[in-house]
Amino acid sequence: MTGLQIAMLSGALIASGVAVLIAGLVPAPTHLKDAISRLQPTTVLAPEPTGVSVDTEVRIGRWAERRLPTAVLGAPPDKDLALLGRTRASFYGSKLISAILGLLVVPVISIATMLIGWHLPLTVPVVGSIGLAVLLWLLPNNELRDQAAKAREEFSYALVAFVEMVALERLSGATVSGALMQAAETGDSWVFERLTAVLRRTQYTGQNPWDALADMGHELDLPDLVDLADIVRLAGTDGTRVYDSLRARGTSMRNATLNAQISRANAAGERIAVPVALLVLVLATILVVPALLRMI
Repeated sequence: MTGLQIAMLSGALIASGVAVLIAGLVPAPTHLKDAISRLQPTTVLAPEPTGVSVDTEVRIGRWAERRLPTAVLGAPPDKDLALLGRTRASFYGSKLISAILGLLVVPVISIATMLIGWHLPLTVPVVGSIGLAVLLWLLPNNELRDQAAKAREEFSYALVAFVEMVALERLSGATVSGALMQAAETGDSWVFERLTAVLRRTQYTGQNPWDALADMGHELDLPDLVDLADIVRLAGTDGTRVYDSLRARGTSMRNATLNAQISRANAAGERIAVPVALLVLVLATILVVPALLRMI
């Protein structure tokens, strides 16, 4: 290879490297699907199952949806899943994994007892495996219901502040859409992020913001959000001054929240009364029994 060829090859390699570097620095055009996906809420409240990745759970759930009949899987709680940001595949995957673990636990314990010399009847591990599998199959339903109840309670707490901020924005002269958007953008919790995502999406779809909030309330089973959308609709369609209505709604929501907290505190106090009474009974027995024995 001559010197000229080496120089030409070196120049070509350098030019290619510079071209690749420039191409990497130039911003790529945004795909429409990616841009719309950024408008979706990214907060997921449901914790990841311990020891099982989300991808594995989803793959197992998709297999269950294809192979198992609907009567076995049961009706999915779509509103709770949508509120927690989970899919049906993830939910069914968690149920199937829990049931498989239930089937394996009892046989493993039976084998361990056989190794140490304890022989159990065959019916014990069979019945125990089936019973534990059914119990663990139903366990994700209860967990999902509890998580959804906590999420709705947290949503109600944040919605009280949102209603107050919307009322203040309307009092300052902001439009209905502007008041809703500005109030939603003031918070950084998952509730405000979801409200912001829904309201921002209406800017591209042309849907009325109060209709979007009402649809969100029906989809996630949030009656307070539906009531707020109805109040805001009056201002958006009829031009009604809704400041007093918003403040009254905020006050009623705060009172409902306070009553719920008081009821929860009373229930906790009633639950703790039982162990306290048992402790007093044990202490009284310790003090009285020696004296009675001495008298006898």
